[in-house]
Amino acid sequence: MTITYLGENHAPATNSKGARSYTRLFKLTTSAKTERAYHVGSHASLPIIGEVHPYDSGAWCTTLQVDPTDPWKGWTVTAEYSTERELAEDPTDDPAEITWGYEQFQKPAVTNYAGQAILNSAGDPFDPPIMIDDSRPHVTISKNLATVPVWITTYQDAINSGSFTVDGITVGAGLAKMQNITITRAQSRNGTSFRTVTFSIHLQKQGWSSKQLDAGFRQIGYGGARENIRNDGDDELPAAPVPLNGGVAISSPTPANAQYRVDVVYEAKDFSVLPLT
Repeated sequence: MTITYLGENHAPATNSKGARSYTRLFKLTTSAKTERAYHVGSHASLPIIGEVHPYDSGAWCTTLQVDPTDPWKGWTVTAEYSTERELAEDPTDDPAEITWGYEQFQKPAVTNYAGQAILNSAGDPFDPPIMIDDSRPHVTISKNLATVPVWITTYQDAINSGSFTVDGITVGAGLAKMQNITITRAQSRNGTSFRTVTFSIHLQKQGWSSKQLDAGFRQIGYGGARENIRNDGDDELPAAPVPLNGGVAISSPTPANAQYRVDVVYEAKDFSVLPLT
């Protein structure tokens, strides 16, 4: 059995708004009916998916179509090239695909837009708290990797320990959080095995620390002992948590003097080492 490469014919090319595409036509023949499209398309003289165009280094082979003629001895192979998608011969060399969007959540309203506490007219926090929209921008990155990355087990709900840049945008320390990671089944291109890893990073302009109004039903009394807070005048227990300052009840709480506890609740990791390009 023999597959013979006869050569290449002239074919059209197109430039549409700066995106260049090319078609190349190749002629081959086979000597046996058992030689099928797979064998013809695998001939060493033909281009492979991801290969650079011989005269335009900005265009990559995206499609190979194998058609029988004559009726089975003759074959035509059509190769399509394009500059729109830089598909490399090695799939792990493909650039990351990056998309942006917003996702809607809700959260308790602890402070107003000016950073002041949200309290009722008596200086008490609302119970239950007021809920407001929490529209989070997020960026989703898809990247071909040779193996399942080890970091998927350590970046669960992690925030960024330092600034990093994605898609030309710099994100400050503590403003990003790993939200979701998916991995495809094993794939293959040009004999190279790979998986496509997709991960979503959510952003918060106030950061991801927990900020809660410092309030409760007990305070720190004489000698550090904890004691119940009593209402002025009737010595009864309060019906709602009382704003505190340093563990002591604020006698006349207002949005201006209410205090907060800020706690780091997520582990910080280096996001700059992630496959972002």
